[in-house]
Amino acid sequence: MTPIVALEPGTRLGPYEIVGPIGAGGMGEVYRAKDTRLGRDVAIKVLPADVADDPERLVRFQREARLVSSLNHPHIVTLYEVGTSDAGPYLVLESIEGRSLRELLQAGPVPVRQLLTIGAQVADGLAKAHAAGIVHRDLKPENVMVTADGFAKILDFGLAKIIWPEFDAGGIDEATTVAKDTASGMILGTLGYLSPEQAAGKPADYRADQFALGALLYELATRERPFRRATMLESLAATIRDEPEPLRSKRSDLPAQFEWLVERCLAKDPNDRYASTKDLARDLADLRDHLSDLTRRQPVDAAAMAGRSRSRRWLPWLLAPIVLAGVAIGAFVAGTRRVPDQTPPSYLPLTFQRGVITGARFSPDGKTVYYSAAFGSDPSRVFVTHLGSPESQPLDKVPNGFLMSVSNRDELALVLSDERNGGTTDGTLAVVPALGGTPHRMQEGVSFADWAPDGDRMAVVHGNDVEFPLGRRLTEGYMVRVSPLGTRLAVLGDGVQIMDTEGKTLASADASFAYGLAWAPDGQEVWFTASDRGGGYDRALYALSLDGRRRLIARIPGAMTVFDVAHDGKSALISTGAGWVGISAVVDGRPGEQPLDLFGRSDIMGLSADGKLVLINERREVGLGTYIRSTDGAQKIPLSRDIACGLSPKGDWALVHPRGDTFHASLLPTGPGAPRELPLGDKLGLDCESPAQWSADGTRLFALLGSPDSPAPRVYMRQGDQPWRAVTPDTKVGIFAASPDGRFVAMADESGIVHLFPTGDGSPQRLEGERGDPIGWTGSGRQLILAARMEVPARIYRRDVTTGRVDAPRDFAPADRSGVIQVSHVFFSRDERTCVFQYARASQELFLAQGLK
Repeated sequence: MTPIVALEPGTRLGPYEIVGPIGAGGMGEVYRAKDTRLGRDVAIKVLPADVADDPERLVRFQREARLVSSLNHPHIVTLYEVGTSDAGPYLVLESIEGRSLRELLQAGPVPVRQLLTIGAQVADGLAKAHAAGIVHRDLKPENVMVTADGFAKILDFGLAKIIWPEFDAGGIDEATTVAKDTASGMILGTLGYLSPEQAAGKPADYRADQFALGALLYELATRERPFRRATMLESLAATIRDEPEPLRSKRSDLPAQFEWLVERCLAKDPNDRYASTKDLARDLADLRDHLSDLTRRQPVDAAAMAGRSRSRRWLPWLLAPIVLAGVAIGAFVAGTRRVPDQTPPSYLPLTFQRGVITGARFSPDGKTVYYSAAFGSDPSRVFVTHLGSPESQPLDKVPNGFLMSVSNRDELALVLSDERNGGTTDGTLAVVPALGGTPHRMQEGVSFADWAPDGDRMAVVHGNDVEFPLGRRLTEGYMVRVSPLGTRLAVLGDGVQIMDTEGKTLASADASFAYGLAWAPDGQEVWFTASDRGGGYDRALYALSLDGRRRLIARIPGAMTVFDVAHDGKSALISTGAGWVGISAVVDGRPGEQPLDLFGRSDIMGLSADGKLVLINERREVGLGTYIRSTDGAQKIPLSRDIACGLSPKGDWALVHPRGDTFHASLLPTGPGAPRELPLGDKLGLDCESPAQWSADGTRLFALLGSPDSPAPRVYMRQGDQPWRAVTPDTKVGIFAASPDGRFVAMADESGIVHLFPTGDGSPQRLEGERGDPIGWTGSGRQLILAARMEVPARIYRRDVTTGRVDAPRDFAPADRSGVIQVSHVFFSRDERTCVFQYARASQELFLAQGLK
C-alpha cells in the first residue's frame, strides 16, 4: 500500500481546517480540526485516496459511518458528518479531550471506584450498540477515551458488524480471518481482547464484546492481560482453553463480586456470559454505587483482630502528645486555609398536592416563587408562594398554561394551554402581568420561552427552532435560557450547548434524557438535569462551565428537573418525582376499570380478538420481559425475557424478538407448545414501535420492519411461508392498522393525512380531511378506528372508509386522572365491547434546594 501522505496544518477539507495529527487507526489517519462554520473543535478520520480505491476497505469505511451515525449515546463518540475530498473520504467526529485507557494504565492500577465507573459506562454504551444490532469487535484500551470530567467514550466502530441472519450460517467469521493485504497472521481485531469464539474462527455475536470488556477490566485492575503468553499462537491457545489467574490473588482490595462479574464476562462459552449487556452495565453500576457497603463487609479474621487489639492498648498513651500537637497544627492551618463545607444540600418542599410541576421561576427580588402545576385532574395553572410560608395561592386572573419565565418587571411568559403535561407541548406564547390582566398574545406554536435580562427581548423554541430574539433562528433545540448578561444562550437539543447570540457554540456536553435548564447567577455555568445511566427516571443535576467542564452537583432518588437558580448561586427550584405507566381494561357490562399493569413500565402490544387476553411488554428491570394477562385480571403469565411485538387474533401466539437483537424473531405459544422461528428476510429487523397485527383469519401477518437501506421502517406483509413483502412506501411511518380481511393497511403520513394502502393490486386511497392515528378497524372492516389525540383523555372516533361518515368521538382515560399526562396504546376487541389502554402518570413535588455547590 502506498504510504499515507500526512495532511499539513491549514489544509481544508470542506469547511474543516486541519490543526494537526492525533494518530492513526485501522481505518486511516486521525486529525484534530476546526469547524470554521460553528467554531468548534472536531476530529477527522481520513481514508487516503489510494486505500479508498480498494472496494472492500471503502465499504468498511462507509459501513463505519452508517453504524456510528445510528448510535446516539453519551458513552459513544458522536459522528457529525461524512464527506469526501481530494485526500479521500472522511468522517467528522466529536473531539474528545482526555486520555485513552492505555494512557490511564501507564499511571498504575486504576482505583476501584473509577474502575467500576468506567466499566459501567463502557458497558452502557455497548448495550446501546447491541440493542441496535451492532457489535464493536475491537474493544481495547486504545479504543476507549476518558474525558477530563470522567466520562468514558467508546471509539472506532470500524470493525463492527450488524448481526444479519446470513452470518449465522457458521464457518469462519470475517473478524478473525486474515485479509489478503495484511501481514501474515494479522487478525482483524486485537489479540488479548478477542473472545474464544473469535480466536477459534467461529461466528461471534454481542457476547464477544462482553468478553473483551472483561479482559479490559482485568487489565485495568492488574495492569496485566489475562491471556498474554510468550507468542501469538500461545496467546490464542490460552484464550481458547485457559482460565485467567484469580483477580484477587493479584489485588486484594477488589470486591469479590467484581471478580465474579469479570469471570462471567471471560467465560469460554458465550452462553455463560450475560444474556443482555444492559444487565452487565447495571451490575457494574450497582457495584459502584454500593462499594462502601461491600468494602465494609469484607470478612475479617477474628483472632488477628483480637491480637491487634491487645497489642495496641498502649497506643493512646503513646500517641497523646502527637495528637495534641496535631490539634495545634490543625488550628493553625484552619486559620490560614478554609476547610471545604461537606454539609449535604437540603430540600424544602414547596408543593403538597399530587400532580405535575410544569414550570417554576424565582421573582426578580428572589423572595417569591411563581410556578405552574397540574394538580388532581385540573389543567396546568399558575400559583405563587412566598419563601418561608407553606401556602400557595392560585393566580386566578392568569389564564391556564405552562409558566416559562418571569421578567424583571414581574411579567409572566406563559404557553397558554388547557393540557396537563408541559413537556414540549406547542401553544400560544403570551405575556401577562403577575397580578392578572389581558394576555398579550405574541406567537403561535411555541413550546418554550425565556426573557432576556432587559425584559424586552425573548428567546423561544418555535417548532424545532431556537429563536433569539423572537423570529431570528439560531439553531435547533427544545429548551433555551438567556444568560444573566444577555450575551449567551444555553440550549438543550443534541446535548447541552452554550453559544453566543450569533449561534456560535462556545461549549457543549452530552446530556441524555435531559430536561431542565438554568444559568448560574454569575453566568459562568449552566445547570441542567440529565441521566448518565441510560434512562430518564434518574435524572441528576449537572453543571457545564464556559470552558466545557461538566460536573455533578447533586443526585437524589427519582428524576430531578431544575427550573431556576437563585441569586446566591447555592439555591435552586427543583422538582423530583416518579413516573408510572399503567394499563386499564374497560369491559361492557362490568363496572369500573380492571387494572392490568405489572411493574410500572408496561406497554400493551396486543389484544386478542375476543378481548380476553392482552400481551404486555414490561420494560422495568425488576420484571423485564413478555407477559400474557387476562383482561379480568385473574391471570398473569410470564412468557420470556424477550421483547413482545404482537398477539395473534386467537391469543395463542406472541411475536417476540430477543432483547438486543431485532434481526431474529419467533412466535411463542401462550399455552402449551414449542416456539417457532420466524425468518425476517435479508437485512430486515423487527421494529415494535407499532405492534404487529394479523388478518382476522390469521393467514396474513403485518409488521414494521427496518433495513439499513431504507430511511425508516416500512409495513411488510407475510402470507403463509411466502417471503415478506413491503406494503407501504419507503417513507417515515408510525402507527398502522391492518384491515380484518388483510386487504388494506391504514397509515398516516408525516402531515397526519391517513392513507389506505392495498396489499394486492390497486392504488393507495387518501382519506380526505382525516388527521388522526389509525389504531384499528371495526369487526366488519367497513370503519376505521382513529385516535384524534393521545392526551388526557384520548379521543377516539370511527370513520366509514366508503361513505366518509364519522361517528361521535368517545373519550378514554383512567377514572383517577391525578398526575395522568398521557393516554396511549388503545386497543379494542373485535366486537368493541372490550377496550384496553395504557396511561402515564407522574407524581412530582417542587422543592427549594439549598446548599448546592
